[in-house]
Amino acid sequence: MYSAENILWIKNVLRNQGMEWAYENVVCDGTFLLNWPSTKRGSAGTADIGDIIVLFQKVKRINNRPNALVHLTHLVSPVSADIETDPTSPTHQWCRRVRVIAKADPINAIPNPGYFNFFLPNRGLTNPIINLENNINLSETETRDRVWQLFQPHICPNIRLELFIPPDPTGVYGEREGDTVAREHILYEQTIRNSAIVVQAKEAALRAGNGSILCECCHFDFLAAYGPIGAGFIECHHKTHIAHGPRITTLADLAFVCSNCHRMLHRKLDDGSYHTVETLKAAMQFTYQHAPVP
Repeated sequence: MYSAENILWIKNVLRNQGMEWAYENVVCDGTFLLNWPSTKRGSAGTADIGDIIVLFQKVKRINNRPNALVHLTHLVSPVSADIETDPTSPTHQWCRRVRVIAKADPINAIPNPGYFNFFLPNRGLTNPIINLENNINLSETETRDRVWQLFQPHICPNIRLELFIPPDPTGVYGEREGDTVAREHILYEQTIRNSAIVVQAKEAALRAGNGSILCECCHFDFLAAYGPIGAGFIECHHKTHIAHGPRITTLADLAFVCSNCHRMLHRKLDDGSYHTVETLKAAMQFTYQHAPVP
């Protein structure tokens, strides 16, 4: 089973001096040989089978335009402890066979969101994930959760069946919330709140909906409306505002809603209160039904 907790390592990759994307043609859920520098054989053996390594890279041009951003491109996991050799790459001859857990599609889909600093892990080695520094005071756990969230739309379809799901869907999971000063709304929804339980709840909902999650207010279906690009996409609404203070998040505290309904749930009413999922649904003038786009 894979989860954010498996993200233990980060490694930069390079192809043709940054003129091409490295490992662009690997197959999602397939395996390939990941290279390490010829002088660093020991680094190739650092990650254990089942660990997840984050791959990042910076190409010089994207769509014929100069590029200045680092991009997260793959999540991979070693499937063998054997260190192999690649005679075609004298400068990066050491290899491990890894499985593709997630692959950005398109490969430039996950640029640095602006707060990660890739200086420390930018050496071609297997670096601990804590070396991915940030300027918004994310802990190591929050960093793993945030990277996991960024890759969620790009998890390989077959891998989704192997993601960690809590054994008791009525139980309590995660850490106390609200102990940190709230940042801007979008940022704290994605980072301060314990995202591990969001991932768990979302994967359980995907299973229950056979790959689709309908908005709990208007029944909008991103997969039906947008096709493959909408697969697995939905926003998570925390029913209790974080400003109410420290608490434990349970699955009952979460609701999956479309972007429009999410904004309405956070829009203050005339009396200073907010709609709940139930009251917003009752107040709506119609039930949104959307046929698949031909």
